[in-house]
Amino acid sequence: MEEPRLSLTFTCTVPNCSHRSSHFFTKRAYEKGIVIVQCPGCKNRHLIADHLSWFKDDRTQEGKLRTIEDIMRAKGEEVQRGNLTVTQAGELGEGDVVFEPAESEAGDGEDKAGQA
Repeated sequence: MEEPRLSLTFTCTVPNCSHRSSHFFTKRAYEKGIVIVQCPGCKNRHLIADHLSWFKDDRTQEGKLRTIEDIMRAKGEEVQRGNLTVTQAGELGEGDVVFEPAESEAGDGEDKAGQA
């Protein structure tokens, strides 16, 4: 059985980059390990999750903020959590991807991140 995976789509905040990209990683790494993704535009690496406390600085409040969701919430920024579904030919077109907000959090204005 394949391990559950998560997806993340974000716009790089490095000055003069603003590249938008998507990345996939295991749910286990996001919830229990470390996830670092590289921006294809500027090649900078972005910390997405650190449950091993490798990175302790002001951005992670000395390791108290474990995921990008925690960091963004602390900064008052929005995150969307939900599910991605690939439609079959004939519905919305061939291979369209549809984002569905998480049921328990849909419409509550709370921050969310996508699961694939």
